[in-house]
Amino acid sequence: MAHFERTTARLTLRRVRMSDLAAFIALENALRAPEGRTADEAASARYLSRFTAVWDRGELGYWAVETAGRVVGFGGVQPHGDAWNLYYRVDPAFHGLGIATEVAREAVAAAGEVRPDRVVRCETRPGNAAAIRVAERAGLTRVEDRDGYAVLELHPDER
Repeated sequence: MAHFERTTARLTLRRVRMSDLAAFIALENALRAPEGRTADEAASARYLSRFTAVWDRGELGYWAVETAGRVVGFGGVQPHGDAWNLYYRVDPAFHGLGIATEVAREAVAAAGEVRPDRVVRCETRPGNAAAIRVAERAGLTRVEDRDGYAVLELHPDER
């Protein structure tokens, strides 16, 4: 599975591990702080467990995103039905530095190497302009919204 991991000039994108739980909870807390909410630790552990299970099955899954030896986010792609689900979350202290875009582009490239026949899909809140811009910068195009979510896709013939 190490062949699914990637390194860029400034990021290490490695498989998510349960030992990342403290960093995952810290990220969730940082993202929820403006709303006055905190992460549910048990729910966070369940999410992270589902993320690690993808890797345990031998599939490409979400990465822990490191820079300078510190986990600053999580993201990548993992199988979801017949498509790749594109996901990215970055510590607010690192917003505006292009990290999410870099992760998204690497994830799209990895998806194309592993299963080029699958659509890459990103679903986000329609008002999340930053997330929509990241997906667009990674090559996805907005399609019809579904179930209250903005949906962006990149089809195999568009790569």
